[in-house]
Amino acid sequence: MTFPNKRIEKYYTLYQELLSFSGVSWWLIDLEDNSNVFYCNSNMRDMFSLDSNTLQHSVSKTCPIAGDYNKNIAVKDAHKAKRIFEDYCDLRLGRIDEYHNRFPYYDANQGEILYFTSKARAILRDDCGNAQLLFGIIERERTSAKLFKLSKLDALTGLNNRREFDSQLDFIINLARRERQLVSLIMCDIDCFKAYNDFLGHYQGDQCLIQVSQAIAEVCVRSTDVVCRYGGEEFAIICYGQQESVSQLAEDIRLKIAELGIPHPRSKSKIVTLSLGFTSCIPSNFTSAKEIIQKADLALYQAKTYGKNQCVAFDNQLVEQESQLTQQG
Repeated sequence: MTFPNKRIEKYYTLYQELLSFSGVSWWLIDLEDNSNVFYCNSNMRDMFSLDSNTLQHSVSKTCPIAGDYNKNIAVKDAHKAKRIFEDYCDLRLGRIDEYHNRFPYYDANQGEILYFTSKARAILRDDCGNAQLLFGIIERERTSAKLFKLSKLDALTGLNNRREFDSQLDFIINLARRERQLVSLIMCDIDCFKAYNDFLGHYQGDQCLIQVSQAIAEVCVRSTDVVCRYGGEEFAIICYGQQESVSQLAEDIRLKIAELGIPHPRSKSKIVTLSLGFTSCIPSNFTSAKEIIQKADLALYQAKTYGKNQCVAFDNQLVEQESQLTQQG
């Protein structure tokens, strides 16, 4: 094998020894040598029908982070192409630690579309934090086009599932950071749902979840609102930009659920209600998804504490109150 430089030779040999497992596909890019060339192991060459007689392959022809980028993504979905490009730039500039993407790839040999998960990290950076050497792993997903779409949705409610919530929140935080825009998160929880479920049964509980989720989706009609089932009886709405006050959106959701008038025999209000907590910020380089979730969750906890069926915005006083309660306990 002929390597273009000692650095590629060193890391290629290292990963060849460490990742010699069956089916593991990986690649390297030396950005200081040629950012349009990647080097990959034999598994990846076989997977994407690349020339097995050479180590060097063109990023522009078969992008290791997005499959057949030009044919399958850039043409069909300009928004996703832009997102992939921007996330890739963020990885190179040190704004994010890890890049991950799921993409389709048309395999001409099999005559079908295959689906892959791609992850990448910078394993070498310069003093300014810019990536010098990128390393990535690609995994084949055993799925069809229909299942690829369904894998993002919650089976019961049809909303985005928790996995898609995590992916969308990371993406929107990064986008808001670049554009200096507001990102907001609303956390919602059905009040006294366990009592509802225990008294009326799981079937009726599922019907309640479906009605509530549909009502939330009807309120969150903006293209920048991402509605998700966070888990159990809890829902989350990710909002981008300042098109509308997040506090008003939260209140509209609360009122919509109350207006449904779903009977709740084990609630003081006698109907199904929703408690909501929300937070907003323009993300800095240090803002994480975990931090935003914790703030919205704390505001939701306070909405429950204050008597349920209400909306509470996060502020720093909530942190102080929580700390005092913890100390007293």
